[in-house]
Amino acid sequence: MESLFDAWGNKNPEWEKKYEDLLIEPFTDYRRGTSQYTVSRGKIFGAGYEMFIICFFIGLYFDKTRKLPDDKSKRKYFGHTINHWGSQEGRLGRKSYTKIQEYMFAALVAKTDIDFISLEKGEISVNDAANSLKHKMEEYANYGFHYLEDMLEDDPNSLFKDSAFLKIFTSFIGEDNKKDDEIENFEEDIESFEDEELEDDAIDEETLRAEAEKPWNEDDIERLTLFFEHGMELPSIAERLGKSLYAVQYQLSMLGKIKMPLNVTVKNTDHGGIVINKSGQEIYTDEAPLKMFNDKIYRFNMKSMCMTVKDIKRVDGKWVKGSKMLVAYSESALYPKLSGSNFIDDIEDFVEGSKREENKIKVRGIWYDYYGDVLGSKGR
Repeated sequence: MESLFDAWGNKNPEWEKKYEDLLIEPFTDYRRGTSQYTVSRGKIFGAGYEMFIICFFIGLYFDKTRKLPDDKSKRKYFGHTINHWGSQEGRLGRKSYTKIQEYMFAALVAKTDIDFISLEKGEISVNDAANSLKHKMEEYANYGFHYLEDMLEDDPNSLFKDSAFLKIFTSFIGEDNKKDDEIENFEEDIESFEDEELEDDAIDEETLRAEAEKPWNEDDIERLTLFFEHGMELPSIAERLGKSLYAVQYQLSMLGKIKMPLNVTVKNTDHGGIVINKSGQEIYTDEAPLKMFNDKIYRFNMKSMCMTVKDIKRVDGKWVKGSKMLVAYSESALYPKLSGSNFIDDIEDFVEGSKREENKIKVRGIWYDYYGDVLGSKGR
């Protein structure tokens, strides 16, 4: 019986016809084969399927697929089955692709949903399983074609530069858990960026932040999202968009892609709270004490009738008092616990819910709700 590897190798994968003029013809010797004229014609690759292989591995790295069009007239194939890709026919520079085929096959087996027990029992055919692998292969490659199409749309010369394709793949090296690492090392990124920008003390953090908060147009935001999701490094994104690194980081945080720390400290005195940025500037003062929880600043104001909590945030480039987050009146369970002059020290945590009434505060080990009742009690 034919093996699954051989059955897959006898397939002829399809690709979107529109990429023939955009990527296949400009970069390969499609329908001509590798010869001594390849370099003189300025082609980067030999056979057309070499571009397909490149695109397959791009899709595989991102683990993203893109469906081929249902319209058969919009699809093409190379005329060479997979097992003949790279076959040595005495042509100059042609090398065996056996190892590449094996790597591709192993990746497809790992990524394709095939019931191998049913295959072993003969309940599904080897040909059907091979078609599933081919289908997954086509969709990975189609995503890769789309990825390169986006690069050319942004910069028509991007793939014609020396080592352009090499840089695409070297950028993948060591990028496992990239988003988590970006979040964990984000503060270090900002510090190094600020150190570089502040060498002449001409630009401080408030100036950088104010510049970053300026509105972006929809096109730039779309490109930012595309570059980030494609794994481009943040400094490269900033260079592509003509923006500062700080501005790119700020917009990504607004889009929920990364978490941007405040990079400020809070200090309380007998006269109230002060917010100080990393440059040592006092950027906000308040008559009430302040405390930071979950990378957000809150204002805790004790009055004769109640204790209120408000957030401190930036609006139009300025730090201001925000919305009321919690109110505990004198008859609440919480208010008597905060009667001391140093009540701010007893507040251990503050967590915002999906709506204001779901906010909660932790004081001396006990959680209280928005109205100052013990959380979970039947008071309200």
